[in-house]
Amino acid sequence: MSKEKTSKLEQTRAIRARQEAIGRELRRMYDSVIQEPIPDDFLELLKQMDAQDPNPPGKGAV
Repeated sequence: MSKEKTSKLEQTRAIRARQEAIGRELRRMYDSVIQEPIPDDFLELLKQMDAQDPNPPGKGAV
């Protein structure tokens, strides 16, 4: 393989490795966030919004 092709291959591998590392870190962060409890204030707000919505999703609204 020529030096140019080897260099391009190494660059491609380095880019892929960085992308995989970023993906792993994002998944780790996301997993920790979804484990957090939903604040009571937010749950109450969602309940109030549901009570005010005359056509909640999944109830045949068009």
